[in-house]
Amino acid sequence: MSDELEIDYEAGFRMYLDRFNEKFGERPDGAFVKFGRHMVRKLTWDEFPPKLLHYVKMHRACKKMLESGSTISDALVLDFDEAAAWVAVQAPNVMAMFRGEMGDPKDHAPSKV
Repeated sequence: MSDELEIDYEAGFRMYLDRFNEKFGERPDGAFVKFGRHMVRKLTWDEFPPKLLHYVKMHRACKKMLESGSTISDALVLDFDEAAAWVAVQAPNVMAMFRGEMGDPKDHAPSKV
């Protein structure tokens, strides 16, 4: 099954709004905020699914590279960090992942029941 079909975007969006509002307070859709080193906007429902899917794909790519022992480039780490910022998730330190677990993207992109 593809990533897109597995994700419960409605539940993920509710979780996103909770994370966003907890970190930045109530803001109008489209408001810019600084998340770590990235400027991101508060996403609308229509903007959210592709951003969440991108985060899940980046997470899986990083995890696969770590599991296979591949070298992870700084560019990939930055892309993953930015993808996480767009969905209001603090990305793990991928460069330090050789010492620990990367987590599960389903914590922020729940599956449909």
